[in-house]
Amino acid sequence: MIKEEPNMSKKLPEIELNYSTSKDSVWDNIVSSISEHVFIKPYQPITRTLLFKFAVAASLLLFVSVTSFMRFYITSVHAPAGQHIAFLLPDDSKVELNAQSKISFHPYWFKTVRTLNLQGEAYFEVQKGSQFKVVSKLGETTVVGTSFNIFARNTDYAVTCFTGKVSVFSPRSNESILIKPNEKAYLTNDGNVLLASESDLNGAKAWRENMFVFTGSSIVDVCQEIERQYNIKIQVKANPALTYTGNFSRSLSGKEVLNLVCTSLGIKFDAKSETEFLVK
Repeated sequence: MIKEEPNMSKKLPEIELNYSTSKDSVWDNIVSSISEHVFIKPYQPITRTLLFKFAVAASLLLFVSVTSFMRFYITSVHAPAGQHIAFLLPDDSKVELNAQSKISFHPYWFKTVRTLNLQGEAYFEVQKGSQFKVVSKLGETTVVGTSFNIFARNTDYAVTCFTGKVSVFSPRSNESILIKPNEKAYLTNDGNVLLASESDLNGAKAWRENMFVFTGSSIVDVCQEIERQYNIKIQVKANPALTYTGNFSRSLSGKEVLNLVCTSLGIKFDAKSETEFLVK
């Protein structure tokens, strides 16, 4: 006996859904709502005027960047202990650096403003042109076209003129002096500017010929110069009041020079190594 399944369509009543708004009206309402909240800016083509403004702004930015680089970029030349270095500045002026000396300047701006900084000792042959200024911690030297030597170490500052005229200025005392060929000016500890005696000119000339001349120099100063020229270390335990007058050639070894100096002063030295010495 086969049992009939009940007819489900007869069990569930049919439901009629009545829509008060048609689907076309609903769609129109959605589109209208979107249009009220979204605003699309119409395309505006880039005009020649706008392009010109962009080009001018970019050019100005590039100009400022390049000018700043040229103005503030610094280069340095350093002569280490045991070496002398000669080179040309951007204006073709010649510089010779003594051992353990350094010079700094703005290479891309130098022909416009000829100013440089010196630490140590240097000889200059300056090309004629605008004002040429050498600045050191203790003093300033200004020239136009001339040759001269500057010694600027620790608390000592001295300028020797060989050709032309040189103005030496002391920032501490605001004093200045104009020196001529074969004249030398130096700054005292209180900043005064004085002329040196003619007998004190040889030292400024000699080092460029690998000769070193001392006139009444303390043993400490002499040993410091030997250290610079030979890249060695010297400890001084001798009486610092001892002074040395004499000269030596850089063709000698550091040990030979020490022997020459110590023998003339009646003192001795010990070699701790090839590069370390004790003066006693």
